[in-house]
Amino acid sequence: MDLLLISGFLGSGKTTMVLSTIERIIQRKHKKVVIIVNDFGQIGIDGKVMEKFGLEVREMPSGCICCTLGTDLLTTLRDVEEGFNPDLVIIEPTGVADPEAIHETLKLYTGSPIGTVRIVIIVDAVRYPVIVKALERPLKNQLKAADVIIINKLDQVDEAAIRSIEQSIRDMNLKTKIIPASATLGTNLDQVVDAILA
Repeated sequence: MDLLLISGFLGSGKTTMVLSTIERIIQRKHKKVVIIVNDFGQIGIDGKVMEKFGLEVREMPSGCICCTLGTDLLTTLRDVEEGFNPDLVIIEPTGVADPEAIHETLKLYTGSPIGTVRIVIIVDAVRYPVIVKALERPLKNQLKAADVIIINKLDQVDEAAIRSIEQSIRDMNLKTKIIPASATLGTNLDQVVDAILA
């Protein structure tokens, strides 16, 4: 099974992006998909909403998936593999999770060999200037771990703001693919799916 880790700070639109792209992923790749959600208090994907899309959901206990729930993540992955034999597992951790630490945890998995592991970071175009000032180090850690960076909420900012965010990311010496998109309006979602399944 391949793994897709979709991360980003709280409010960046991770859940909306998952819901907006999942149907395209299934249709275009004919994949059996399971989503693992780390439910952080009242935040996270609503299991009932996901089940409406015909997707299996296992909500994980509150906490940070990368430090306190490392073993639980591996156990959950084993259960998912044995119970559903998926082609693709999408993991949505809490906004505070370090995706690189999760990736390291996945190396300890003892089930069938894992296929590709891709990390997608969702950046909030509206709150980026505030986040980059207040949470510069965690943001850089997330962005450095990314295989794909999606600047979400394209519909809520002007073109100059998007260019400024892209330049800010490039100034971190990152060569990662960056895609401006709107999960709400569906803008550039085919590009997003192409990039995350590449």
